Amino acid sequence: MKLFKNFVFRNVIGLIIFAATIFCPLYFGLPRMTSTTNKILLGVAVLLLAAIEGILYILLNYKMLISPIATLNTTAKRLSNGEYNLQTDMKYADQAIKKLEKSTNGIANAFKNLEQMRKSFVANASHELRSPLTSMQGFLQAILDGTIAPDEREKYLKIVLNETKRLNSLITSMLDLSRMESGKNPISLVKFDINAVVKQVIERFEPNLIKKEQQLDVDFDKETCYVFADKDKIVQVLINLIDNAIKYSPAYSRILVSTHIRANKLYVTVKDQGVGINKKDQILIWDKFFMADKARTPNKSKGTGLGLSIVKKIIEDHKESVWVESNKGMGATFIFTLTIFDPTKHKLGTGKSHKNSV
Repeated sequence: MKLFKNFVFRNVIGLIIFAATIFCPLYFGLPRMTSTTNKILLGVAVLLLAAIEGILYILLNYKMLISPIATLNTTAKRLSNGEYNLQTDMKYADQAIKKLEKSTNGIANAFKNLEQMRKSFVANASHELRSPLTSMQGFLQAILDGTIAPDEREKYLKIVLNETKRLNSLITSMLDLSRMESGKNPISLVKFDINAVVKQVIERFEPNLIKKEQQLDVDFDKETCYVFADKDKIVQVLINLIDNAIKYSPAYSRILVSTHIRANKLYVTVKDQGVGINKKDQILIWDKFFMADKARTPNKSKGTGLGLSIVKKIIEDHKESVWVESNKGMGATFIFTLTIFDPTKHKLGTGKSHKNSV
């Protein structure tokens, strides 16, 4: 119906029908008629049909033309009768314009904040990349110039090696976070025993624990507890949290990793006995490159400043929660939730469940 209201389309169709009405009878019918009378009758019939079609065409176009005019006339009459309240209608229009302006300003502010975040990220990343490079360049230059004595070169070469490891860790973390934020690293949900995974991760840190003479204990509600999550990414979460607990806790201290079930959720807790995190920093620790270790680690050890950002991103991609509970001087407790595996709700072997979108 909308197409037929188009002026060009309507006229083309009308001309085709009009031409077919005249052409077909004259071309196909007229040669087959031998009687003059029949030929005259056919001609009269064609002319009458053409006339009728012409009248219908005019009436149709007249209706299409008159309809908008009639609408305008009706509107004018309603305005003259006071059926439209221009003041009220203008008020609604003004409100709509204000809402549009507010939405536009909101979008502009969002883009402004995004640009500010981008600039901040680039500045922080540049600083964090430059620091180990500057350190390595200085020590290597001193060794080559002979400023550092031969018997001390091994000491400074180890520092350079540690800086290269830190640089590699920083770049790896940046790439991981970039992939997650771009949605190119989707969550793949599987069934696995979280308690077994916790034990496996703890085994990786045995040399660190022995070096600082720390004790790491576990406390599980059940011997086995199956969850429905991305195993590799949860391993990454546990590695970051346990590494922080070891790094930020003094020697001879105790670290506790526990799993507890409440309703259909599993609560995983990593608790240390470090100096704690003040309330102000508890909001900032999830930000990229925020170095909370400068404030709370006893040995001022360096990190990438991206570990907790990655933890938060992974947990949010699982549509779960993560938070910290801490008081200055009383250690820190990091808690995150996971969904308990339910065979009636969760299907195995489905591969990628959803992309990073939260």
